[in-house]
Amino acid sequence: MGRYKYFLLVGLMLSFFGCKSSQVFYNKNGQLKNIPDYKLINSTETKYIDCHSIFYKKFKAEFDFKGESKSFKGNLYVLKDSSIVVSINPLMGIELLRVKLQPGKVEIIDRTKKVYSHGDYRILWDKFLIEMDFYTLQSILLNELFAYPIGDNDKHLKRYKHYCSDNVYQLQSLKEGKFTRKYKKDKTTNIIYHQFSILPEIFKISKVYIKDFEVNSEITIEYGKFIEVQSGLVPSTILFNGQRGSDNFSLTIQFDHIDINSQNSIGFKVSGKYKKVDLSNEH
Repeated sequence: MGRYKYFLLVGLMLSFFGCKSSQVFYNKNGQLKNIPDYKLINSTETKYIDCHSIFYKKFKAEFDFKGESKSFKGNLYVLKDSSIVVSINPLMGIELLRVKLQPGKVEIIDRTKKVYSHGDYRILWDKFLIEMDFYTLQSILLNELFAYPIGDNDKHLKRYKHYCSDNVYQLQSLKEGKFTRKYKKDKTTNIIYHQFSILPEIFKISKVYIKDFEVNSEITIEYGKFIEVQSGLVPSTILFNGQRGSDNFSLTIQFDHIDINSQNSIGFKVSGKYKKVDLSNEH
């Protein structure tokens, strides 16, 4: 079924861009052509959504952490390179949490406990089982490339290599042959394996995989149901699956409405009556 959905997507994109464009990516036998690494990266970057903000309204989510499942809904607003604000509500009821993420800072308003807490990104590391900062999370939400581990700059992304597999481009931090040799010889200590699956022709990321062998953690991020929003394609579903040791989590988000450069946003105001907690002191 997954393979059928992929070919259906490719067929739709072929009709959108015209059959002539397919000659650029496939040979006469219908196999995906190889292209230079820099061209793959540049082509993917040119398909980013050009925006200063994006408002994901009325999303639905399913979250499972260590076997405990929860369903909720909410709104998510991204002011690019500045802040990410999330409002979380139960399926029926008033707001439970409001979270604001900025470079170097995480703030949480807990409506039920009347508590305002703040700290660094270790709060997210504990939940999502991999190291994450503001810009990495922003790239994930916007379906953009990013180097890993955090702290790497764009120059590191240019070192990534790719190959063709199952009619998608696989862009990764290690050459396929080098990784395979190390994996077979059990020499993966201190290795972080980071891979993007990129759909040809539309040059959108369909999957991200990160494996940190030193701490035995991994996460898979899958994007689906791309929709056109202001002459660009945006995924309307994101699926996270992560594991570190025996702990695991999954998060599925479905966006019902996506507004680019919206005049609306989500505010973040803390009541003076709320108890204030510095979570950084707890680590």
